[in-house]
Amino acid sequence: MSERIFSNSDVERILRNAISNNNGSSSGITESELFKIASELGISRDKVAKAINEDHDHIAYLEARKMWISKRHGEFYQHLTAYFIVNTMLVGLDWFLNGPGLEWAYWPVFGWGIGLAIDFVDSFFPNEEKIDKGAKKMMKSKKWKDLFENLGFSFLEGLQKK
Repeated sequence: MSERIFSNSDVERILRNAISNNNGSSSGITESELFKIASELGISRDKVAKAINEDHDHIAYLEARKMWISKRHGEFYQHLTAYFIVNTMLVGLDWFLNGPGLEWAYWPVFGWGIGLAIDFVDSFFPNEEKIDKGAKKMMKSKKWKDLFENLGFSFLEGLQKK
């Protein structure tokens, strides 16, 4: 009887299932164990290091997307707060100067309200292109690099040198 042959997707699915069914006996594997397993499967150390870097980059990109969306939501709420504070003062000033009823304050409330509505749509329903562009811009910033170095992701630089 011939030995059964598994496709790459079968191997990936089976190993993923085996790892998840490990009953929590291990919290993971070390980098050296990962390299050893890959070596036994005939995968070079360079390819594993490259895959680790790509995985890190993908995780960092997904984090940047979440942070960018969260940042946009925060900016909208700042805009909304300014809208209410300033327009409350304008309506109060209009009422104080002209008595009950609005003579002119509805114009800034209405005009700024249109801009606020556009900002709402842009903040809470951005298209994928905007999210992608914002995430990539965020990842290029020095603050982003410092954040990930502080979280311990600098180990990847060591892998690239090996």
